[in-house]
Amino acid sequence: MTDRICGCNVVTAAGVVTSLQLVVLALTLSSTGLVLDRYHFWETTYSRTTINATAQTINNGSLRAEPSVWSLTWVELGMAWYVGFGSFWLFTILILALSFKYYRPVFVVPNFTALLVGCIMNLIGFGVFLASVLDVSKDYRVKEYEDVMAVYIMGLLLFAFLCCIFFMIFISKYHSFLRMRYGHQVPKFVQSRARTGYHDEAY
Repeated sequence: MTDRICGCNVVTAAGVVTSLQLVVLALTLSSTGLVLDRYHFWETTYSRTTINATAQTINNGSLRAEPSVWSLTWVELGMAWYVGFGSFWLFTILILALSFKYYRPVFVVPNFTALLVGCIMNLIGFGVFLASVLDVSKDYRVKEYEDVMAVYIMGLLLFAFLCCIFFMIFISKYHSFLRMRYGHQVPKFVQSRARTGYHDEAY
C-alpha cells in the first residue's frame, strides 16, 4: 500500500510528472526566449507615434500611450533571468532522471529546489509583464502587437506557476518513497559490485 498514491505506482507518477515538467519548460522557455529576442525589435518597429500624438492632444498629454523605460527594462531583465532559470531547471530534470535508475533520494532534491524557485520566477515574470501593461494609460493598453503577446505570456507564466505547485507535491511524495525504499531495494549494479567485493575479500 505504501507504493500506491491515488491508485498509481509512485515511480510511474514521478515519470509522468518529469515528462510534464519537460513540456511546461519547453513552452515557457520558447515563449520567454521569443520575448527576450524580439521585444526590443517590436518596440522600435511598431512605433506608437500616432497614438502618442493623440495622447498629447487629449488633456494636455495626461494620457500616456507607452510604458516608461523602467517597466520596459524590467521586462527584458526579467525574461533574461527566466531563461537562465530555465537552463537550471532543465539540468535538474536530467539529474532527476538518474533517480529512476539508481533509486537515490538525493537526485530528487535539485529538482524540488528548482520547482520551488520556479514558483518565485513565474510570479516575477507575471509581475513584470503586468507592470508594463498597467504602466500605460487605460485607453491605450494592449494596443500593439508586443502588448498582446505579453498578455498571452502572462497567462502561460501563471499556468506554469500552478504546475510547479502541482509538480512539487508529486516530487515530494517520490522523494519520501525513495527514502523508504533506499537500502531495501538495491540497484543491480550495486549488488554486482558487492558480490565482487565479497569474492575478492574471500580470496
